[in-house]
Amino acid sequence: MWALDVLEGALGTWNSYMAQIWDIVTQSPKEFMGGAIWPAIEQIFSVLQGIGYGLLILFFAMSFFKQSTSFRELRHPEQVFRLFLRFVLAQAAITYGLEIINFIFEVTGGITSSIAASLGSLHEVAATLPDEIRTAAEDANIIQSVISGVVGLVFTGIVICLSMMMLTKVYGRFFRVYLYVALAPLPLSAFGGELTSRHGRTFIQSFIGVCLEAAVIVLACIVYSAFISSNDLPSVDFGEGSIGMMVGYMAGVIFQMLILLGIVSTADRVVKDMLSL
Repeated sequence: MWALDVLEGALGTWNSYMAQIWDIVTQSPKEFMGGAIWPAIEQIFSVLQGIGYGLLILFFAMSFFKQSTSFRELRHPEQVFRLFLRFVLAQAAITYGLEIINFIFEVTGGITSSIAASLGSLHEVAATLPDEIRTAAEDANIIQSVISGVVGLVFTGIVICLSMMMLTKVYGRFFRVYLYVALAPLPLSAFGGELTSRHGRTFIQSFIGVCLEAAVIVLACIVYSAFISSNDLPSVDFGEGSIGMMVGYMAGVIFQMLILLGIVSTADRVVKDMLSL
């Protein structure tokens, strides 16, 4: 049946995109695209380290002269020691910035891997056409088959659009991670001054939040896989005929896909709301 082939093709397209998204989101940024992007990010990071050192001296000088308006304050050794300790730690943060970033990758990646291990893979959990919908499509007459096929083509177009939107969100997260890493020396230099250190803390918190978005996306995929495997799914009543059954099933599937897309699209907001990052 033509209509049946269209529906199965649409679900196969969605399952293919879901498997691709699962494979991508469980990768480390260093492994993404076969590791072809990471060397360029490291090179940009190295170039910006020099600028970061310059900003570090500027921020340190601003803080030093702000707190030492009177030479009397310099008579307290602990005050001078605290200022220079901050400078040394900020310099170390810039120098060993990639090591710090890799450590964050390992911690957040471990969280993501632990969540993903509960399911293993989405290849085994896929959306399939219910037997009653298959039977209705096989029993439909020629006119009903043509109408169902046209509706199925519309359904396929919607599925492809939703899949591309979700895939774009997943790819976009990686690009945001790369931007954070490449520009890291600049906000890390803010730790050199007491007046600017809050910008460095904000950067670290935001970067951890971006990395943890992968855990939210993986968890959303796991919940979605359990959702589609349930026998108690939301349905829309479009009649008892074959066309009504297929349209109702398509509407229910689109509803599930929209929920997953909404969670994936707002993964950054979820992390911020839960962890204040």
